[in-house]
Amino acid sequence: MPGEMDSVMLKQIADIEQRDESQILAELAGELIEEMIYTVEVYDRRRKQKVLKPRLSWAGTKEVARSRGNIVLSEPVVTDLDTTIRIMVRATDLTRNFTVFGGCQQPRKMKVNDIDDKSGQIIGHHFEDDAYCFQKGLSKCQRNALTVCIPADYAAKCIDRFLKAAGKAKQLPQETKKAKAPIKSQLKPLEEWDQITEDMVPDYPHLEPIIWNLCKVQPADLYKELGVSSRTDMTIPAWQAFLTIKQRFHPTDQPVKED
Repeated sequence: MPGEMDSVMLKQIADIEQRDESQILAELAGELIEEMIYTVEVYDRRRKQKVLKPRLSWAGTKEVARSRGNIVLSEPVVTDLDTTIRIMVRATDLTRNFTVFGGCQQPRKMKVNDIDDKSGQIIGHHFEDDAYCFQKGLSKCQRNALTVCIPADYAAKCIDRFLKAAGKAKQLPQETKKAKAPIKSQLKPLEEWDQITEDMVPDYPHLEPIIWNLCKVQPADLYKELGVSSRTDMTIPAWQAFLTIKQRFHPTDQPVKED
């Protein structure tokens, strides 16, 4: 059993490393990165079996750290070795006075598959100098430091938000995220929601009383509806949040009843 667990963990790490390297190279090429999470196979000790779990990608880690706020990275410390480059950075949460370190040892050479010209099948591999080994190592090092600096529960909530945006199932149990639904008699008609304009919702302090007036949802439940714990966790404009709540309580895709 321990051998099986070790092999699954090593496969998981290798899978994440490979995917993040692809994101790093795409980022260097100026491509837009939208994949915030990966689905990886992990070993569930309680169930004693392999399960699929969502994990933050490099792009997702940066976005979560940005939304967390006040996390700064130090200048990298780089050590040149014979076959690898060792890089270390320090991540500091200025708000909570918390510092952690992240490191990475990136190989100077990369594995390149040999492809048969006729069949297109992989017939072997060889190693070549990696022109982007420093960029890969630096990004992985920053990822490792930020990952440790971000609380696990906060990361889980952000993963749930990314899953929800992608139309997939949530990671957290529904009972821990469920908000109190407004009583039908307290929900104002769509006409009153339509009277709210973008200039009336410049920020969340303005949004909270508007939502209370329209559906009697308390601020704490409002943010649960938006997939976070509090106002400080929000990463989208208040107007976009209003439109999200409006769509939830007055969906525009309801089927039209025939007379």
